[in-house]
Amino acid sequence: MHVAEKKKGKFQHSSFLAGGATTAAGRLVAHDGVLEAIWPYSGHYHPTEENFMEFISFLEEHHVDLTNVKMCSRR
Repeated sequence: MHVAEKKKGKFQHSSFLAGGATTAAGRLVAHDGVLEAIWPYSGHYHPTEENFMEFISFLEEHHVDLTNVKMCSRR
């Protein structure tokens, strides 16, 4: 999993893989290491509902507590 702050015109989430294929893409909000919100917004990758659910499964498999995480599966 790759996470970085977006810097318009300099660094986008597609920069990690030089625009190559990925399983999921989107945005997240975290403060002090605590995940607060996630959503599958990406103008480059156009993630599907299935991609988003696969990412949610990944987080759960890695014991991320999603109890209070705001999630939006649509843009």
